[in-house]
Amino acid sequence: LDLEEIKDQEKELDSLYYSVSNKAKFNSFILPSNHIFEMKKALKEEFKLKAFILDNKLIGFYSMIQNGKQLETYFLGYDHAHQYKRQLYLNMLYRMLEHAIENKFENVVYARTAMEIKSSVGAKPYPMIMYMAHTNKLLNILFKPVFNFINPKIEWEERHPFVQRRQKTT
Repeated sequence: LDLEEIKDQEKELDSLYYSVSNKAKFNSFILPSNHIFEMKKALKEEFKLKAFILDNKLIGFYSMIQNGKQLETYFLGYDHAHQYKRQLYLNMLYRMLEHAIENKFENVVYARTAMEIKSSVGAKPYPMIMYMAHTNKLLNILFKPVFNFINPKIEWEERHPFVQRRQKTT
């Protein structure tokens, strides 16, 4: 969608974004309602928003930031009534990858949620390191369990779609 189409669809885009973010187990922030429009206005052609439309109705969208040789996936949203039947999220991952290949990006940054499904399209996990310190040493001690709580270890099975499995021979 271009800038004007984003403006025209702003309420629908917000609704789809909230339908996904409201189901998340943890959110550190919620985007303001004009955020997507402002990103497109600021980043122009470096910001891409793609829409899934069914019977002239917006049922999903995803966005990407073209950052040099890297394609960074951004926020998305979809109508849960269509998610499983039409595999919207998986198709969004494929389309982002397709955009990266067609435009010769060196890599795609899929972020750190939904790791298992992202690995099914070839994504590899990389550890993220965050350092945060308060000037008050007592607060640093108190914050440590809070950060461990909001960043729990999640068990998931990494997929390897491009590894050829050897066939057993007898």
